[in-house]
Amino acid sequence: MNKQKPIIKSIKKDKAAESEQRIGELTEALQRLQADFENYKKRQTEEQANTMVRAKEMMLSEILPALDNFDLASAHLPKELESNSWAQGMIFVGQQLTQKLDELGVMKLVPLGQQFDHNIHEAIEHVQSDKPEGIITDVITPGYQIGDRVVRPARVKVSGGSNNSLNDQEKEK
Repeated sequence: MNKQKPIIKSIKKDKAAESEQRIGELTEALQRLQADFENYKKRQTEEQANTMVRAKEMMLSEILPALDNFDLASAHLPKELESNSWAQGMIFVGQQLTQKLDELGVMKLVPLGQQFDHNIHEAIEHVQSDKPEGIITDVITPGYQIGDRVVRPARVKVSGGSNNSLNDQEKEK
């Protein structure tokens, strides 16, 4: 009987070792599963945020022509209508639209006097001016961006420098 007790103890130790090993394997599998789930949740959150930005971009690009026309109409309000309450109400509506766009994280780009940047501006014309070369002299249509993403670049006229600097460049050639 003494020989059976060591065998039984040995079998119990082997089963305990197997159980410990199996518990370790299952624990590792569970930890991997938890990490995979956390990564999945992060990806889903990021994807949702990107979807919202794309939806804003699509909506904004659809309403930009109307917004541009509204801005043009407001900028060219006849003097006789400046004190008109209806015209003032329309200007207020335009201000509300701009405020709502700001709240949605949409930034209007009006880069007059800034250095031209091909990432956020679209040069329509190079003009001679008293401003240094590469400075934006006129904004044809404002640009818009959401966060770091440009939805529409600002369409601008860019200074090519003055006549004197152009004449100096031609003399150098």
